Amino acid sequence: MLPFAYDALAERFATIRPWAKNAIGDATNRCAICMGYTMRITPSGDDATIETIMTTELGTSFQGAPSLAGGPRPGVVPGSGQPLRGLSQLLFIRASELLPRIQRAYGPADIAGVCKDVTPKVLGRKGVLYLENCYQTTGDKKHSFLFFQWTSGDHWDLFDGSNIVAQEQKLAGNRHSGQLYFWQAR
Repeated sequence: MLPFAYDALAERFATIRPWAKNAIGDATNRCAICMGYTMRITPSGDDATIETIMTTELGTSFQGAPSLAGGPRPGVVPGSGQPLRGLSQLLFIRASELLPRIQRAYGPADIAGVCKDVTPKVLGRKGVLYLENCYQTTGDKKHSFLFFQWTSGDHWDLFDGSNIVAQEQKLAGNRHSGQLYFWQAR
């Protein structure tokens, strides 16, 4: 179980989501940025960050974003031996890299398994969801066939007991065969 109350998670999530949209726009997946901030976790030295994917266009929008209230403070990432150069190094960009960091910080998921099998155990509980291989990426669409569709996109989100919050979708009836990880909030 997470050391956070669901309402505290929801408040941090509501703070970061509009900030992230303003900072990097709609073209880049923001779920790892949002959940890393919500769970108070910053990347290690070898994790991909916004800085890793920075382009001129993204740099302009990111630099123009307002300060992030209660955001991570610049310093040294434990174990990296390197000073951080700014907020862009303090926010995750890849959902899959956030998983081991969450597991190290907060332990194994309270519920984990194939999504279609464990969804009933998650319903009615509030907390944090990580869904692996749950949606098609642009690359998946290029390699899929009419009856066989690749799904390699991963997603982090809050779960309010019935809805995947940012996606505004119900979890019930989700039949994908990727993995679901769930950490319950207090």
